[in-house]
This record gives sequence, structure tokens and C-alpha cells, in this order.
Amino acid sequence: MTFEEIFNLFKEAQEKNVAKATFKSYINSYKRCKPLYNLIFRDIKAPQLQSLINSLNCSKGTKSITKGFLSVLYKYAIEMEILTTNRAEHIKLPKESKPKKINIFTGYDIKKLWDNIKIDWVEYILIMIYTGMRIGEAVNLKKENVDLVNGIIFGGNKTEKGMNRKIPIRDDIYPIIKNLYENSPTDYLIYNKNWVFKKKQDENKPIRENYFRDKFNETLQILGIEKHQTHDCRKTLATFMSKQQLNEVQITDILGHESINTTNDYYIKVDEQELRKSINKIDFLKDVV
Repeated sequence: MTFEEIFNLFKEAQEKNVAKATFKSYINSYKRCKPLYNLIFRDIKAPQLQSLINSLNCSKGTKSITKGFLSVLYKYAIEMEILTTNRAEHIKLPKESKPKKINIFTGYDIKKLWDNIKIDWVEYILIMIYTGMRIGEAVNLKKENVDLVNGIIFGGNKTEKGMNRKIPIRDDIYPIIKNLYENSPTDYLIYNKNWVFKKKQDENKPIRENYFRDKFNETLQILGIEKHQTHDCRKTLATFMSKQQLNEVQITDILGHESINTTNDYYIKVDEQELRKSINKIDFLKDVV
């Protein structure tokens, strides 16, 4: 069986057994493996897998996701008794030549958003900053997963911890979420207020992620805020939580990360001036009489 044939079996087996975001990640990772499609699966050697990863023109994080996909695919092949060794486990991820730049919303940006709260989509951007939800989590958030009594949003996606997390609703965005909850004509918290619902209400579907990104970028441009990725909202929350000295357990619980290392490496922006203040707080002569 070829790599492509094994994947088709794997895809059929996984589609209803994993989260939608996980399944989508498998599909995207498979697309990066095009050079392997027509090769006999059991004849593919570890150096060929390594060569594939090395040739990808993407970030270390995306290469890591692709390696994870290959490892899961090989575990499936082992279960199917096609081979006995997980060759994907031998893949080594190349080091990134430059530290990844983390771009967050500043306090001035956030104040500008609050000052323009009546502009469409501003409140959605604030919700993403204050909850740390990913774009897929935000657009797919159903009202049934919002507990207004206790001020908690349940669930997310991607990791097991993420899917079972509880996101506290801050007091300042509680009125925004309550208003959306009470006025959304769909099952979803976030909706397009400009839709002609005679056409859309019967579909009862979430806003498309690409459409959300377009409106996100358009809104920032209107406000004169530096261009951001939607994921920068999540990184902003992580950075501010770190600055306010929330402990590691609290930070990973709110973001749904399995490890604080993920948060530190990819989400928290280091402030050089804060580091300088911290190092200056150390009293090296404390024990000197």
C-alpha cells in the first residue's frame, strides 16, 4: 500500500474520533507530505522522512506538527500490522536560526479598542484578547458553553487539556458576552450582525474563519492599529498574565496548554526593560556584614 492509500484509511478511521481541529490539522499536514504520496509505505526509510521535514518551507512549529502527524500515522500502520517500527520518531527538528518575533497588542492598542467599542467587530477582538481563545474556538463557541451565572466559558479545541478547560470571563467583558448571548439569533455567541438572517438563520452555522480574519484586519486598519494575526490576541493574554505574575498552573489552565514551555517559547513576549528591573532587584551583597 502506498503512503496515500494508508492515509485514506487513516482519515476514514479518524474523522469521527478526533476533534475537528485535530482532523483539519491531519489534512493540512498530509498536504505537506506530497513527495511521499506514491511511495510504498513500508519501504519509506527514516532518512526520507527527515529529508521531507528539512525541505519544508515553514516554521519549526509547523514542522513539529508535521512530525507529530507522521508519528500518529505510523502508529496507525503498526496497529494495522503493516510494519512494526515507528520511523517518524527518529525525525529531528532543525533549530530556528532566529528567535520567533512575538507581536502583541499594547495597552495603548487595547485602550483604543475600548474607546471604539461601538465599531463592528471591536468587541469580538476584545473577547479574543481577554479570553485567549483561538480563532476556531471563538467562531465555534456555542451559547450552551457559556455559563453567565458563574462567569465561565467551557471548552476549546486542539489539545485534550484545551478541550476541557474553563475560561473565566473578566468583569469588564462580561456585559459584552451577556449582550451577545441574549441577542445572537444563532446557536453561536459570535455572529455577523450584518447578515440577512432570512437567508442565514436556517443554516445556523458559525462565521467562517477566513471571513472573521478579513473583518479583524479591516477593523484594525480603520483604528490605525498595527497589523496583527488573530493569534496575537492569545499571545497578548499570555504575556499580560505573565507580567501580572499569575502562576504557571493558572496560565496553562486558561490557555489550555499541556506545558508552560509551549507558552514561554511561542506566546510570551519578553520585555527587556522588565528583565533589567528584575536583575537589578537581586541583592548580591545581602549576606555581607
